[in-house]
Amino acid sequence: MKISIVGLGLIGGSIAQGLKSKHQITGFDPDKNTQDQATKSGINIASDLNTCVKDAELVIVAAPTTQSEEILRELKKINFAAIVADICSVKAPLLIAAQGLNYVGTHPMAGSNEAGFSSANKDLFIDAPWAVSVVNETNKEALAAVINVICELGGFVVPVDPHDHDESVVLSSHLAHVVASAYAKSVGESEFAQLAQLLAGGSFRDLTRVTTSPAERTAEIVWPNRKSLSRVVENLGENLAKLQNLLDQGSQADIEKFLASASSLRTISDATLANVKNKQGNKVVSKIDNLVSDFLKYSKSRVIASDFSITNSEVSYLVNEI
Repeated sequence: MKISIVGLGLIGGSIAQGLKSKHQITGFDPDKNTQDQATKSGINIASDLNTCVKDAELVIVAAPTTQSEEILRELKKINFAAIVADICSVKAPLLIAAQGLNYVGTHPMAGSNEAGFSSANKDLFIDAPWAVSVVNETNKEALAAVINVICELGGFVVPVDPHDHDESVVLSSHLAHVVASAYAKSVGESEFAQLAQLLAGGSFRDLTRVTTSPAERTAEIVWPNRKSLSRVVENLGENLAKLQNLLDQGSQADIEKFLASASSLRTISDATLANVKNKQGNKVVSKIDNLVSDFLKYSKSRVIASDFSITNSEVSYLVNEI
């Protein structure tokens, strides 16, 4: 398949590295250093957007959200007819920008605290959940092609409604970034900060890992979803206030109950992902004509779809409820 990737940072570069042995890859990135690095890694680099997407069967837009919206508008100007996908962390605004294109919105839940093509890794998406936005207008062939690419990269599919995705990713990703920063600032502002860092173990490292991500990139990710993030931060503040009240006036048993109520969420998630990795689940065999309608149903019932086998007329896969 002829695949063009617009934007060759960590995510776009990792997609290119993971697909270049299976497909004909052409990339474009405005940064000269990125172009040179990608060329040295064996990726064909185009001189501009139009050249990059010419003759492509699938274009993957892997730029920050604002830039991706502009790229989608540029593709509409040239009446681009092939499949277009993106990897942005918000989906509703991209769906609007992509109206008129043969578009499938996606979002790989994978990354690194590093940035740029130099940090690209062909194995980045192995066993990673990959949100796929499905609406009534989604084209079945486009959806099947995008799913196939995700599977080739080692990811598994989470069908989502675009608006539900944007509300959910605030909880699973954006909140984690800002909480990590707030936690690190609280530690740093203490008179015991230096000793605390010397005594830091796994908990500190786990909680602060994402604070080493480039601040500019994190701001680009959270800003388009800032209103939803603000509401979630407010709710977090309410939970912290409850915890503070328990510490001041409650008992050890109250604290244990509070902590236990949170740990159950992690346990459910780990069990579901273990089933996916072990290729366990309910097998579905369906006509490819039903792929969009099936995924619209799954986007509301919260499932993970994995282990795909796709032909011209039929698709089979495993389903696990989240």
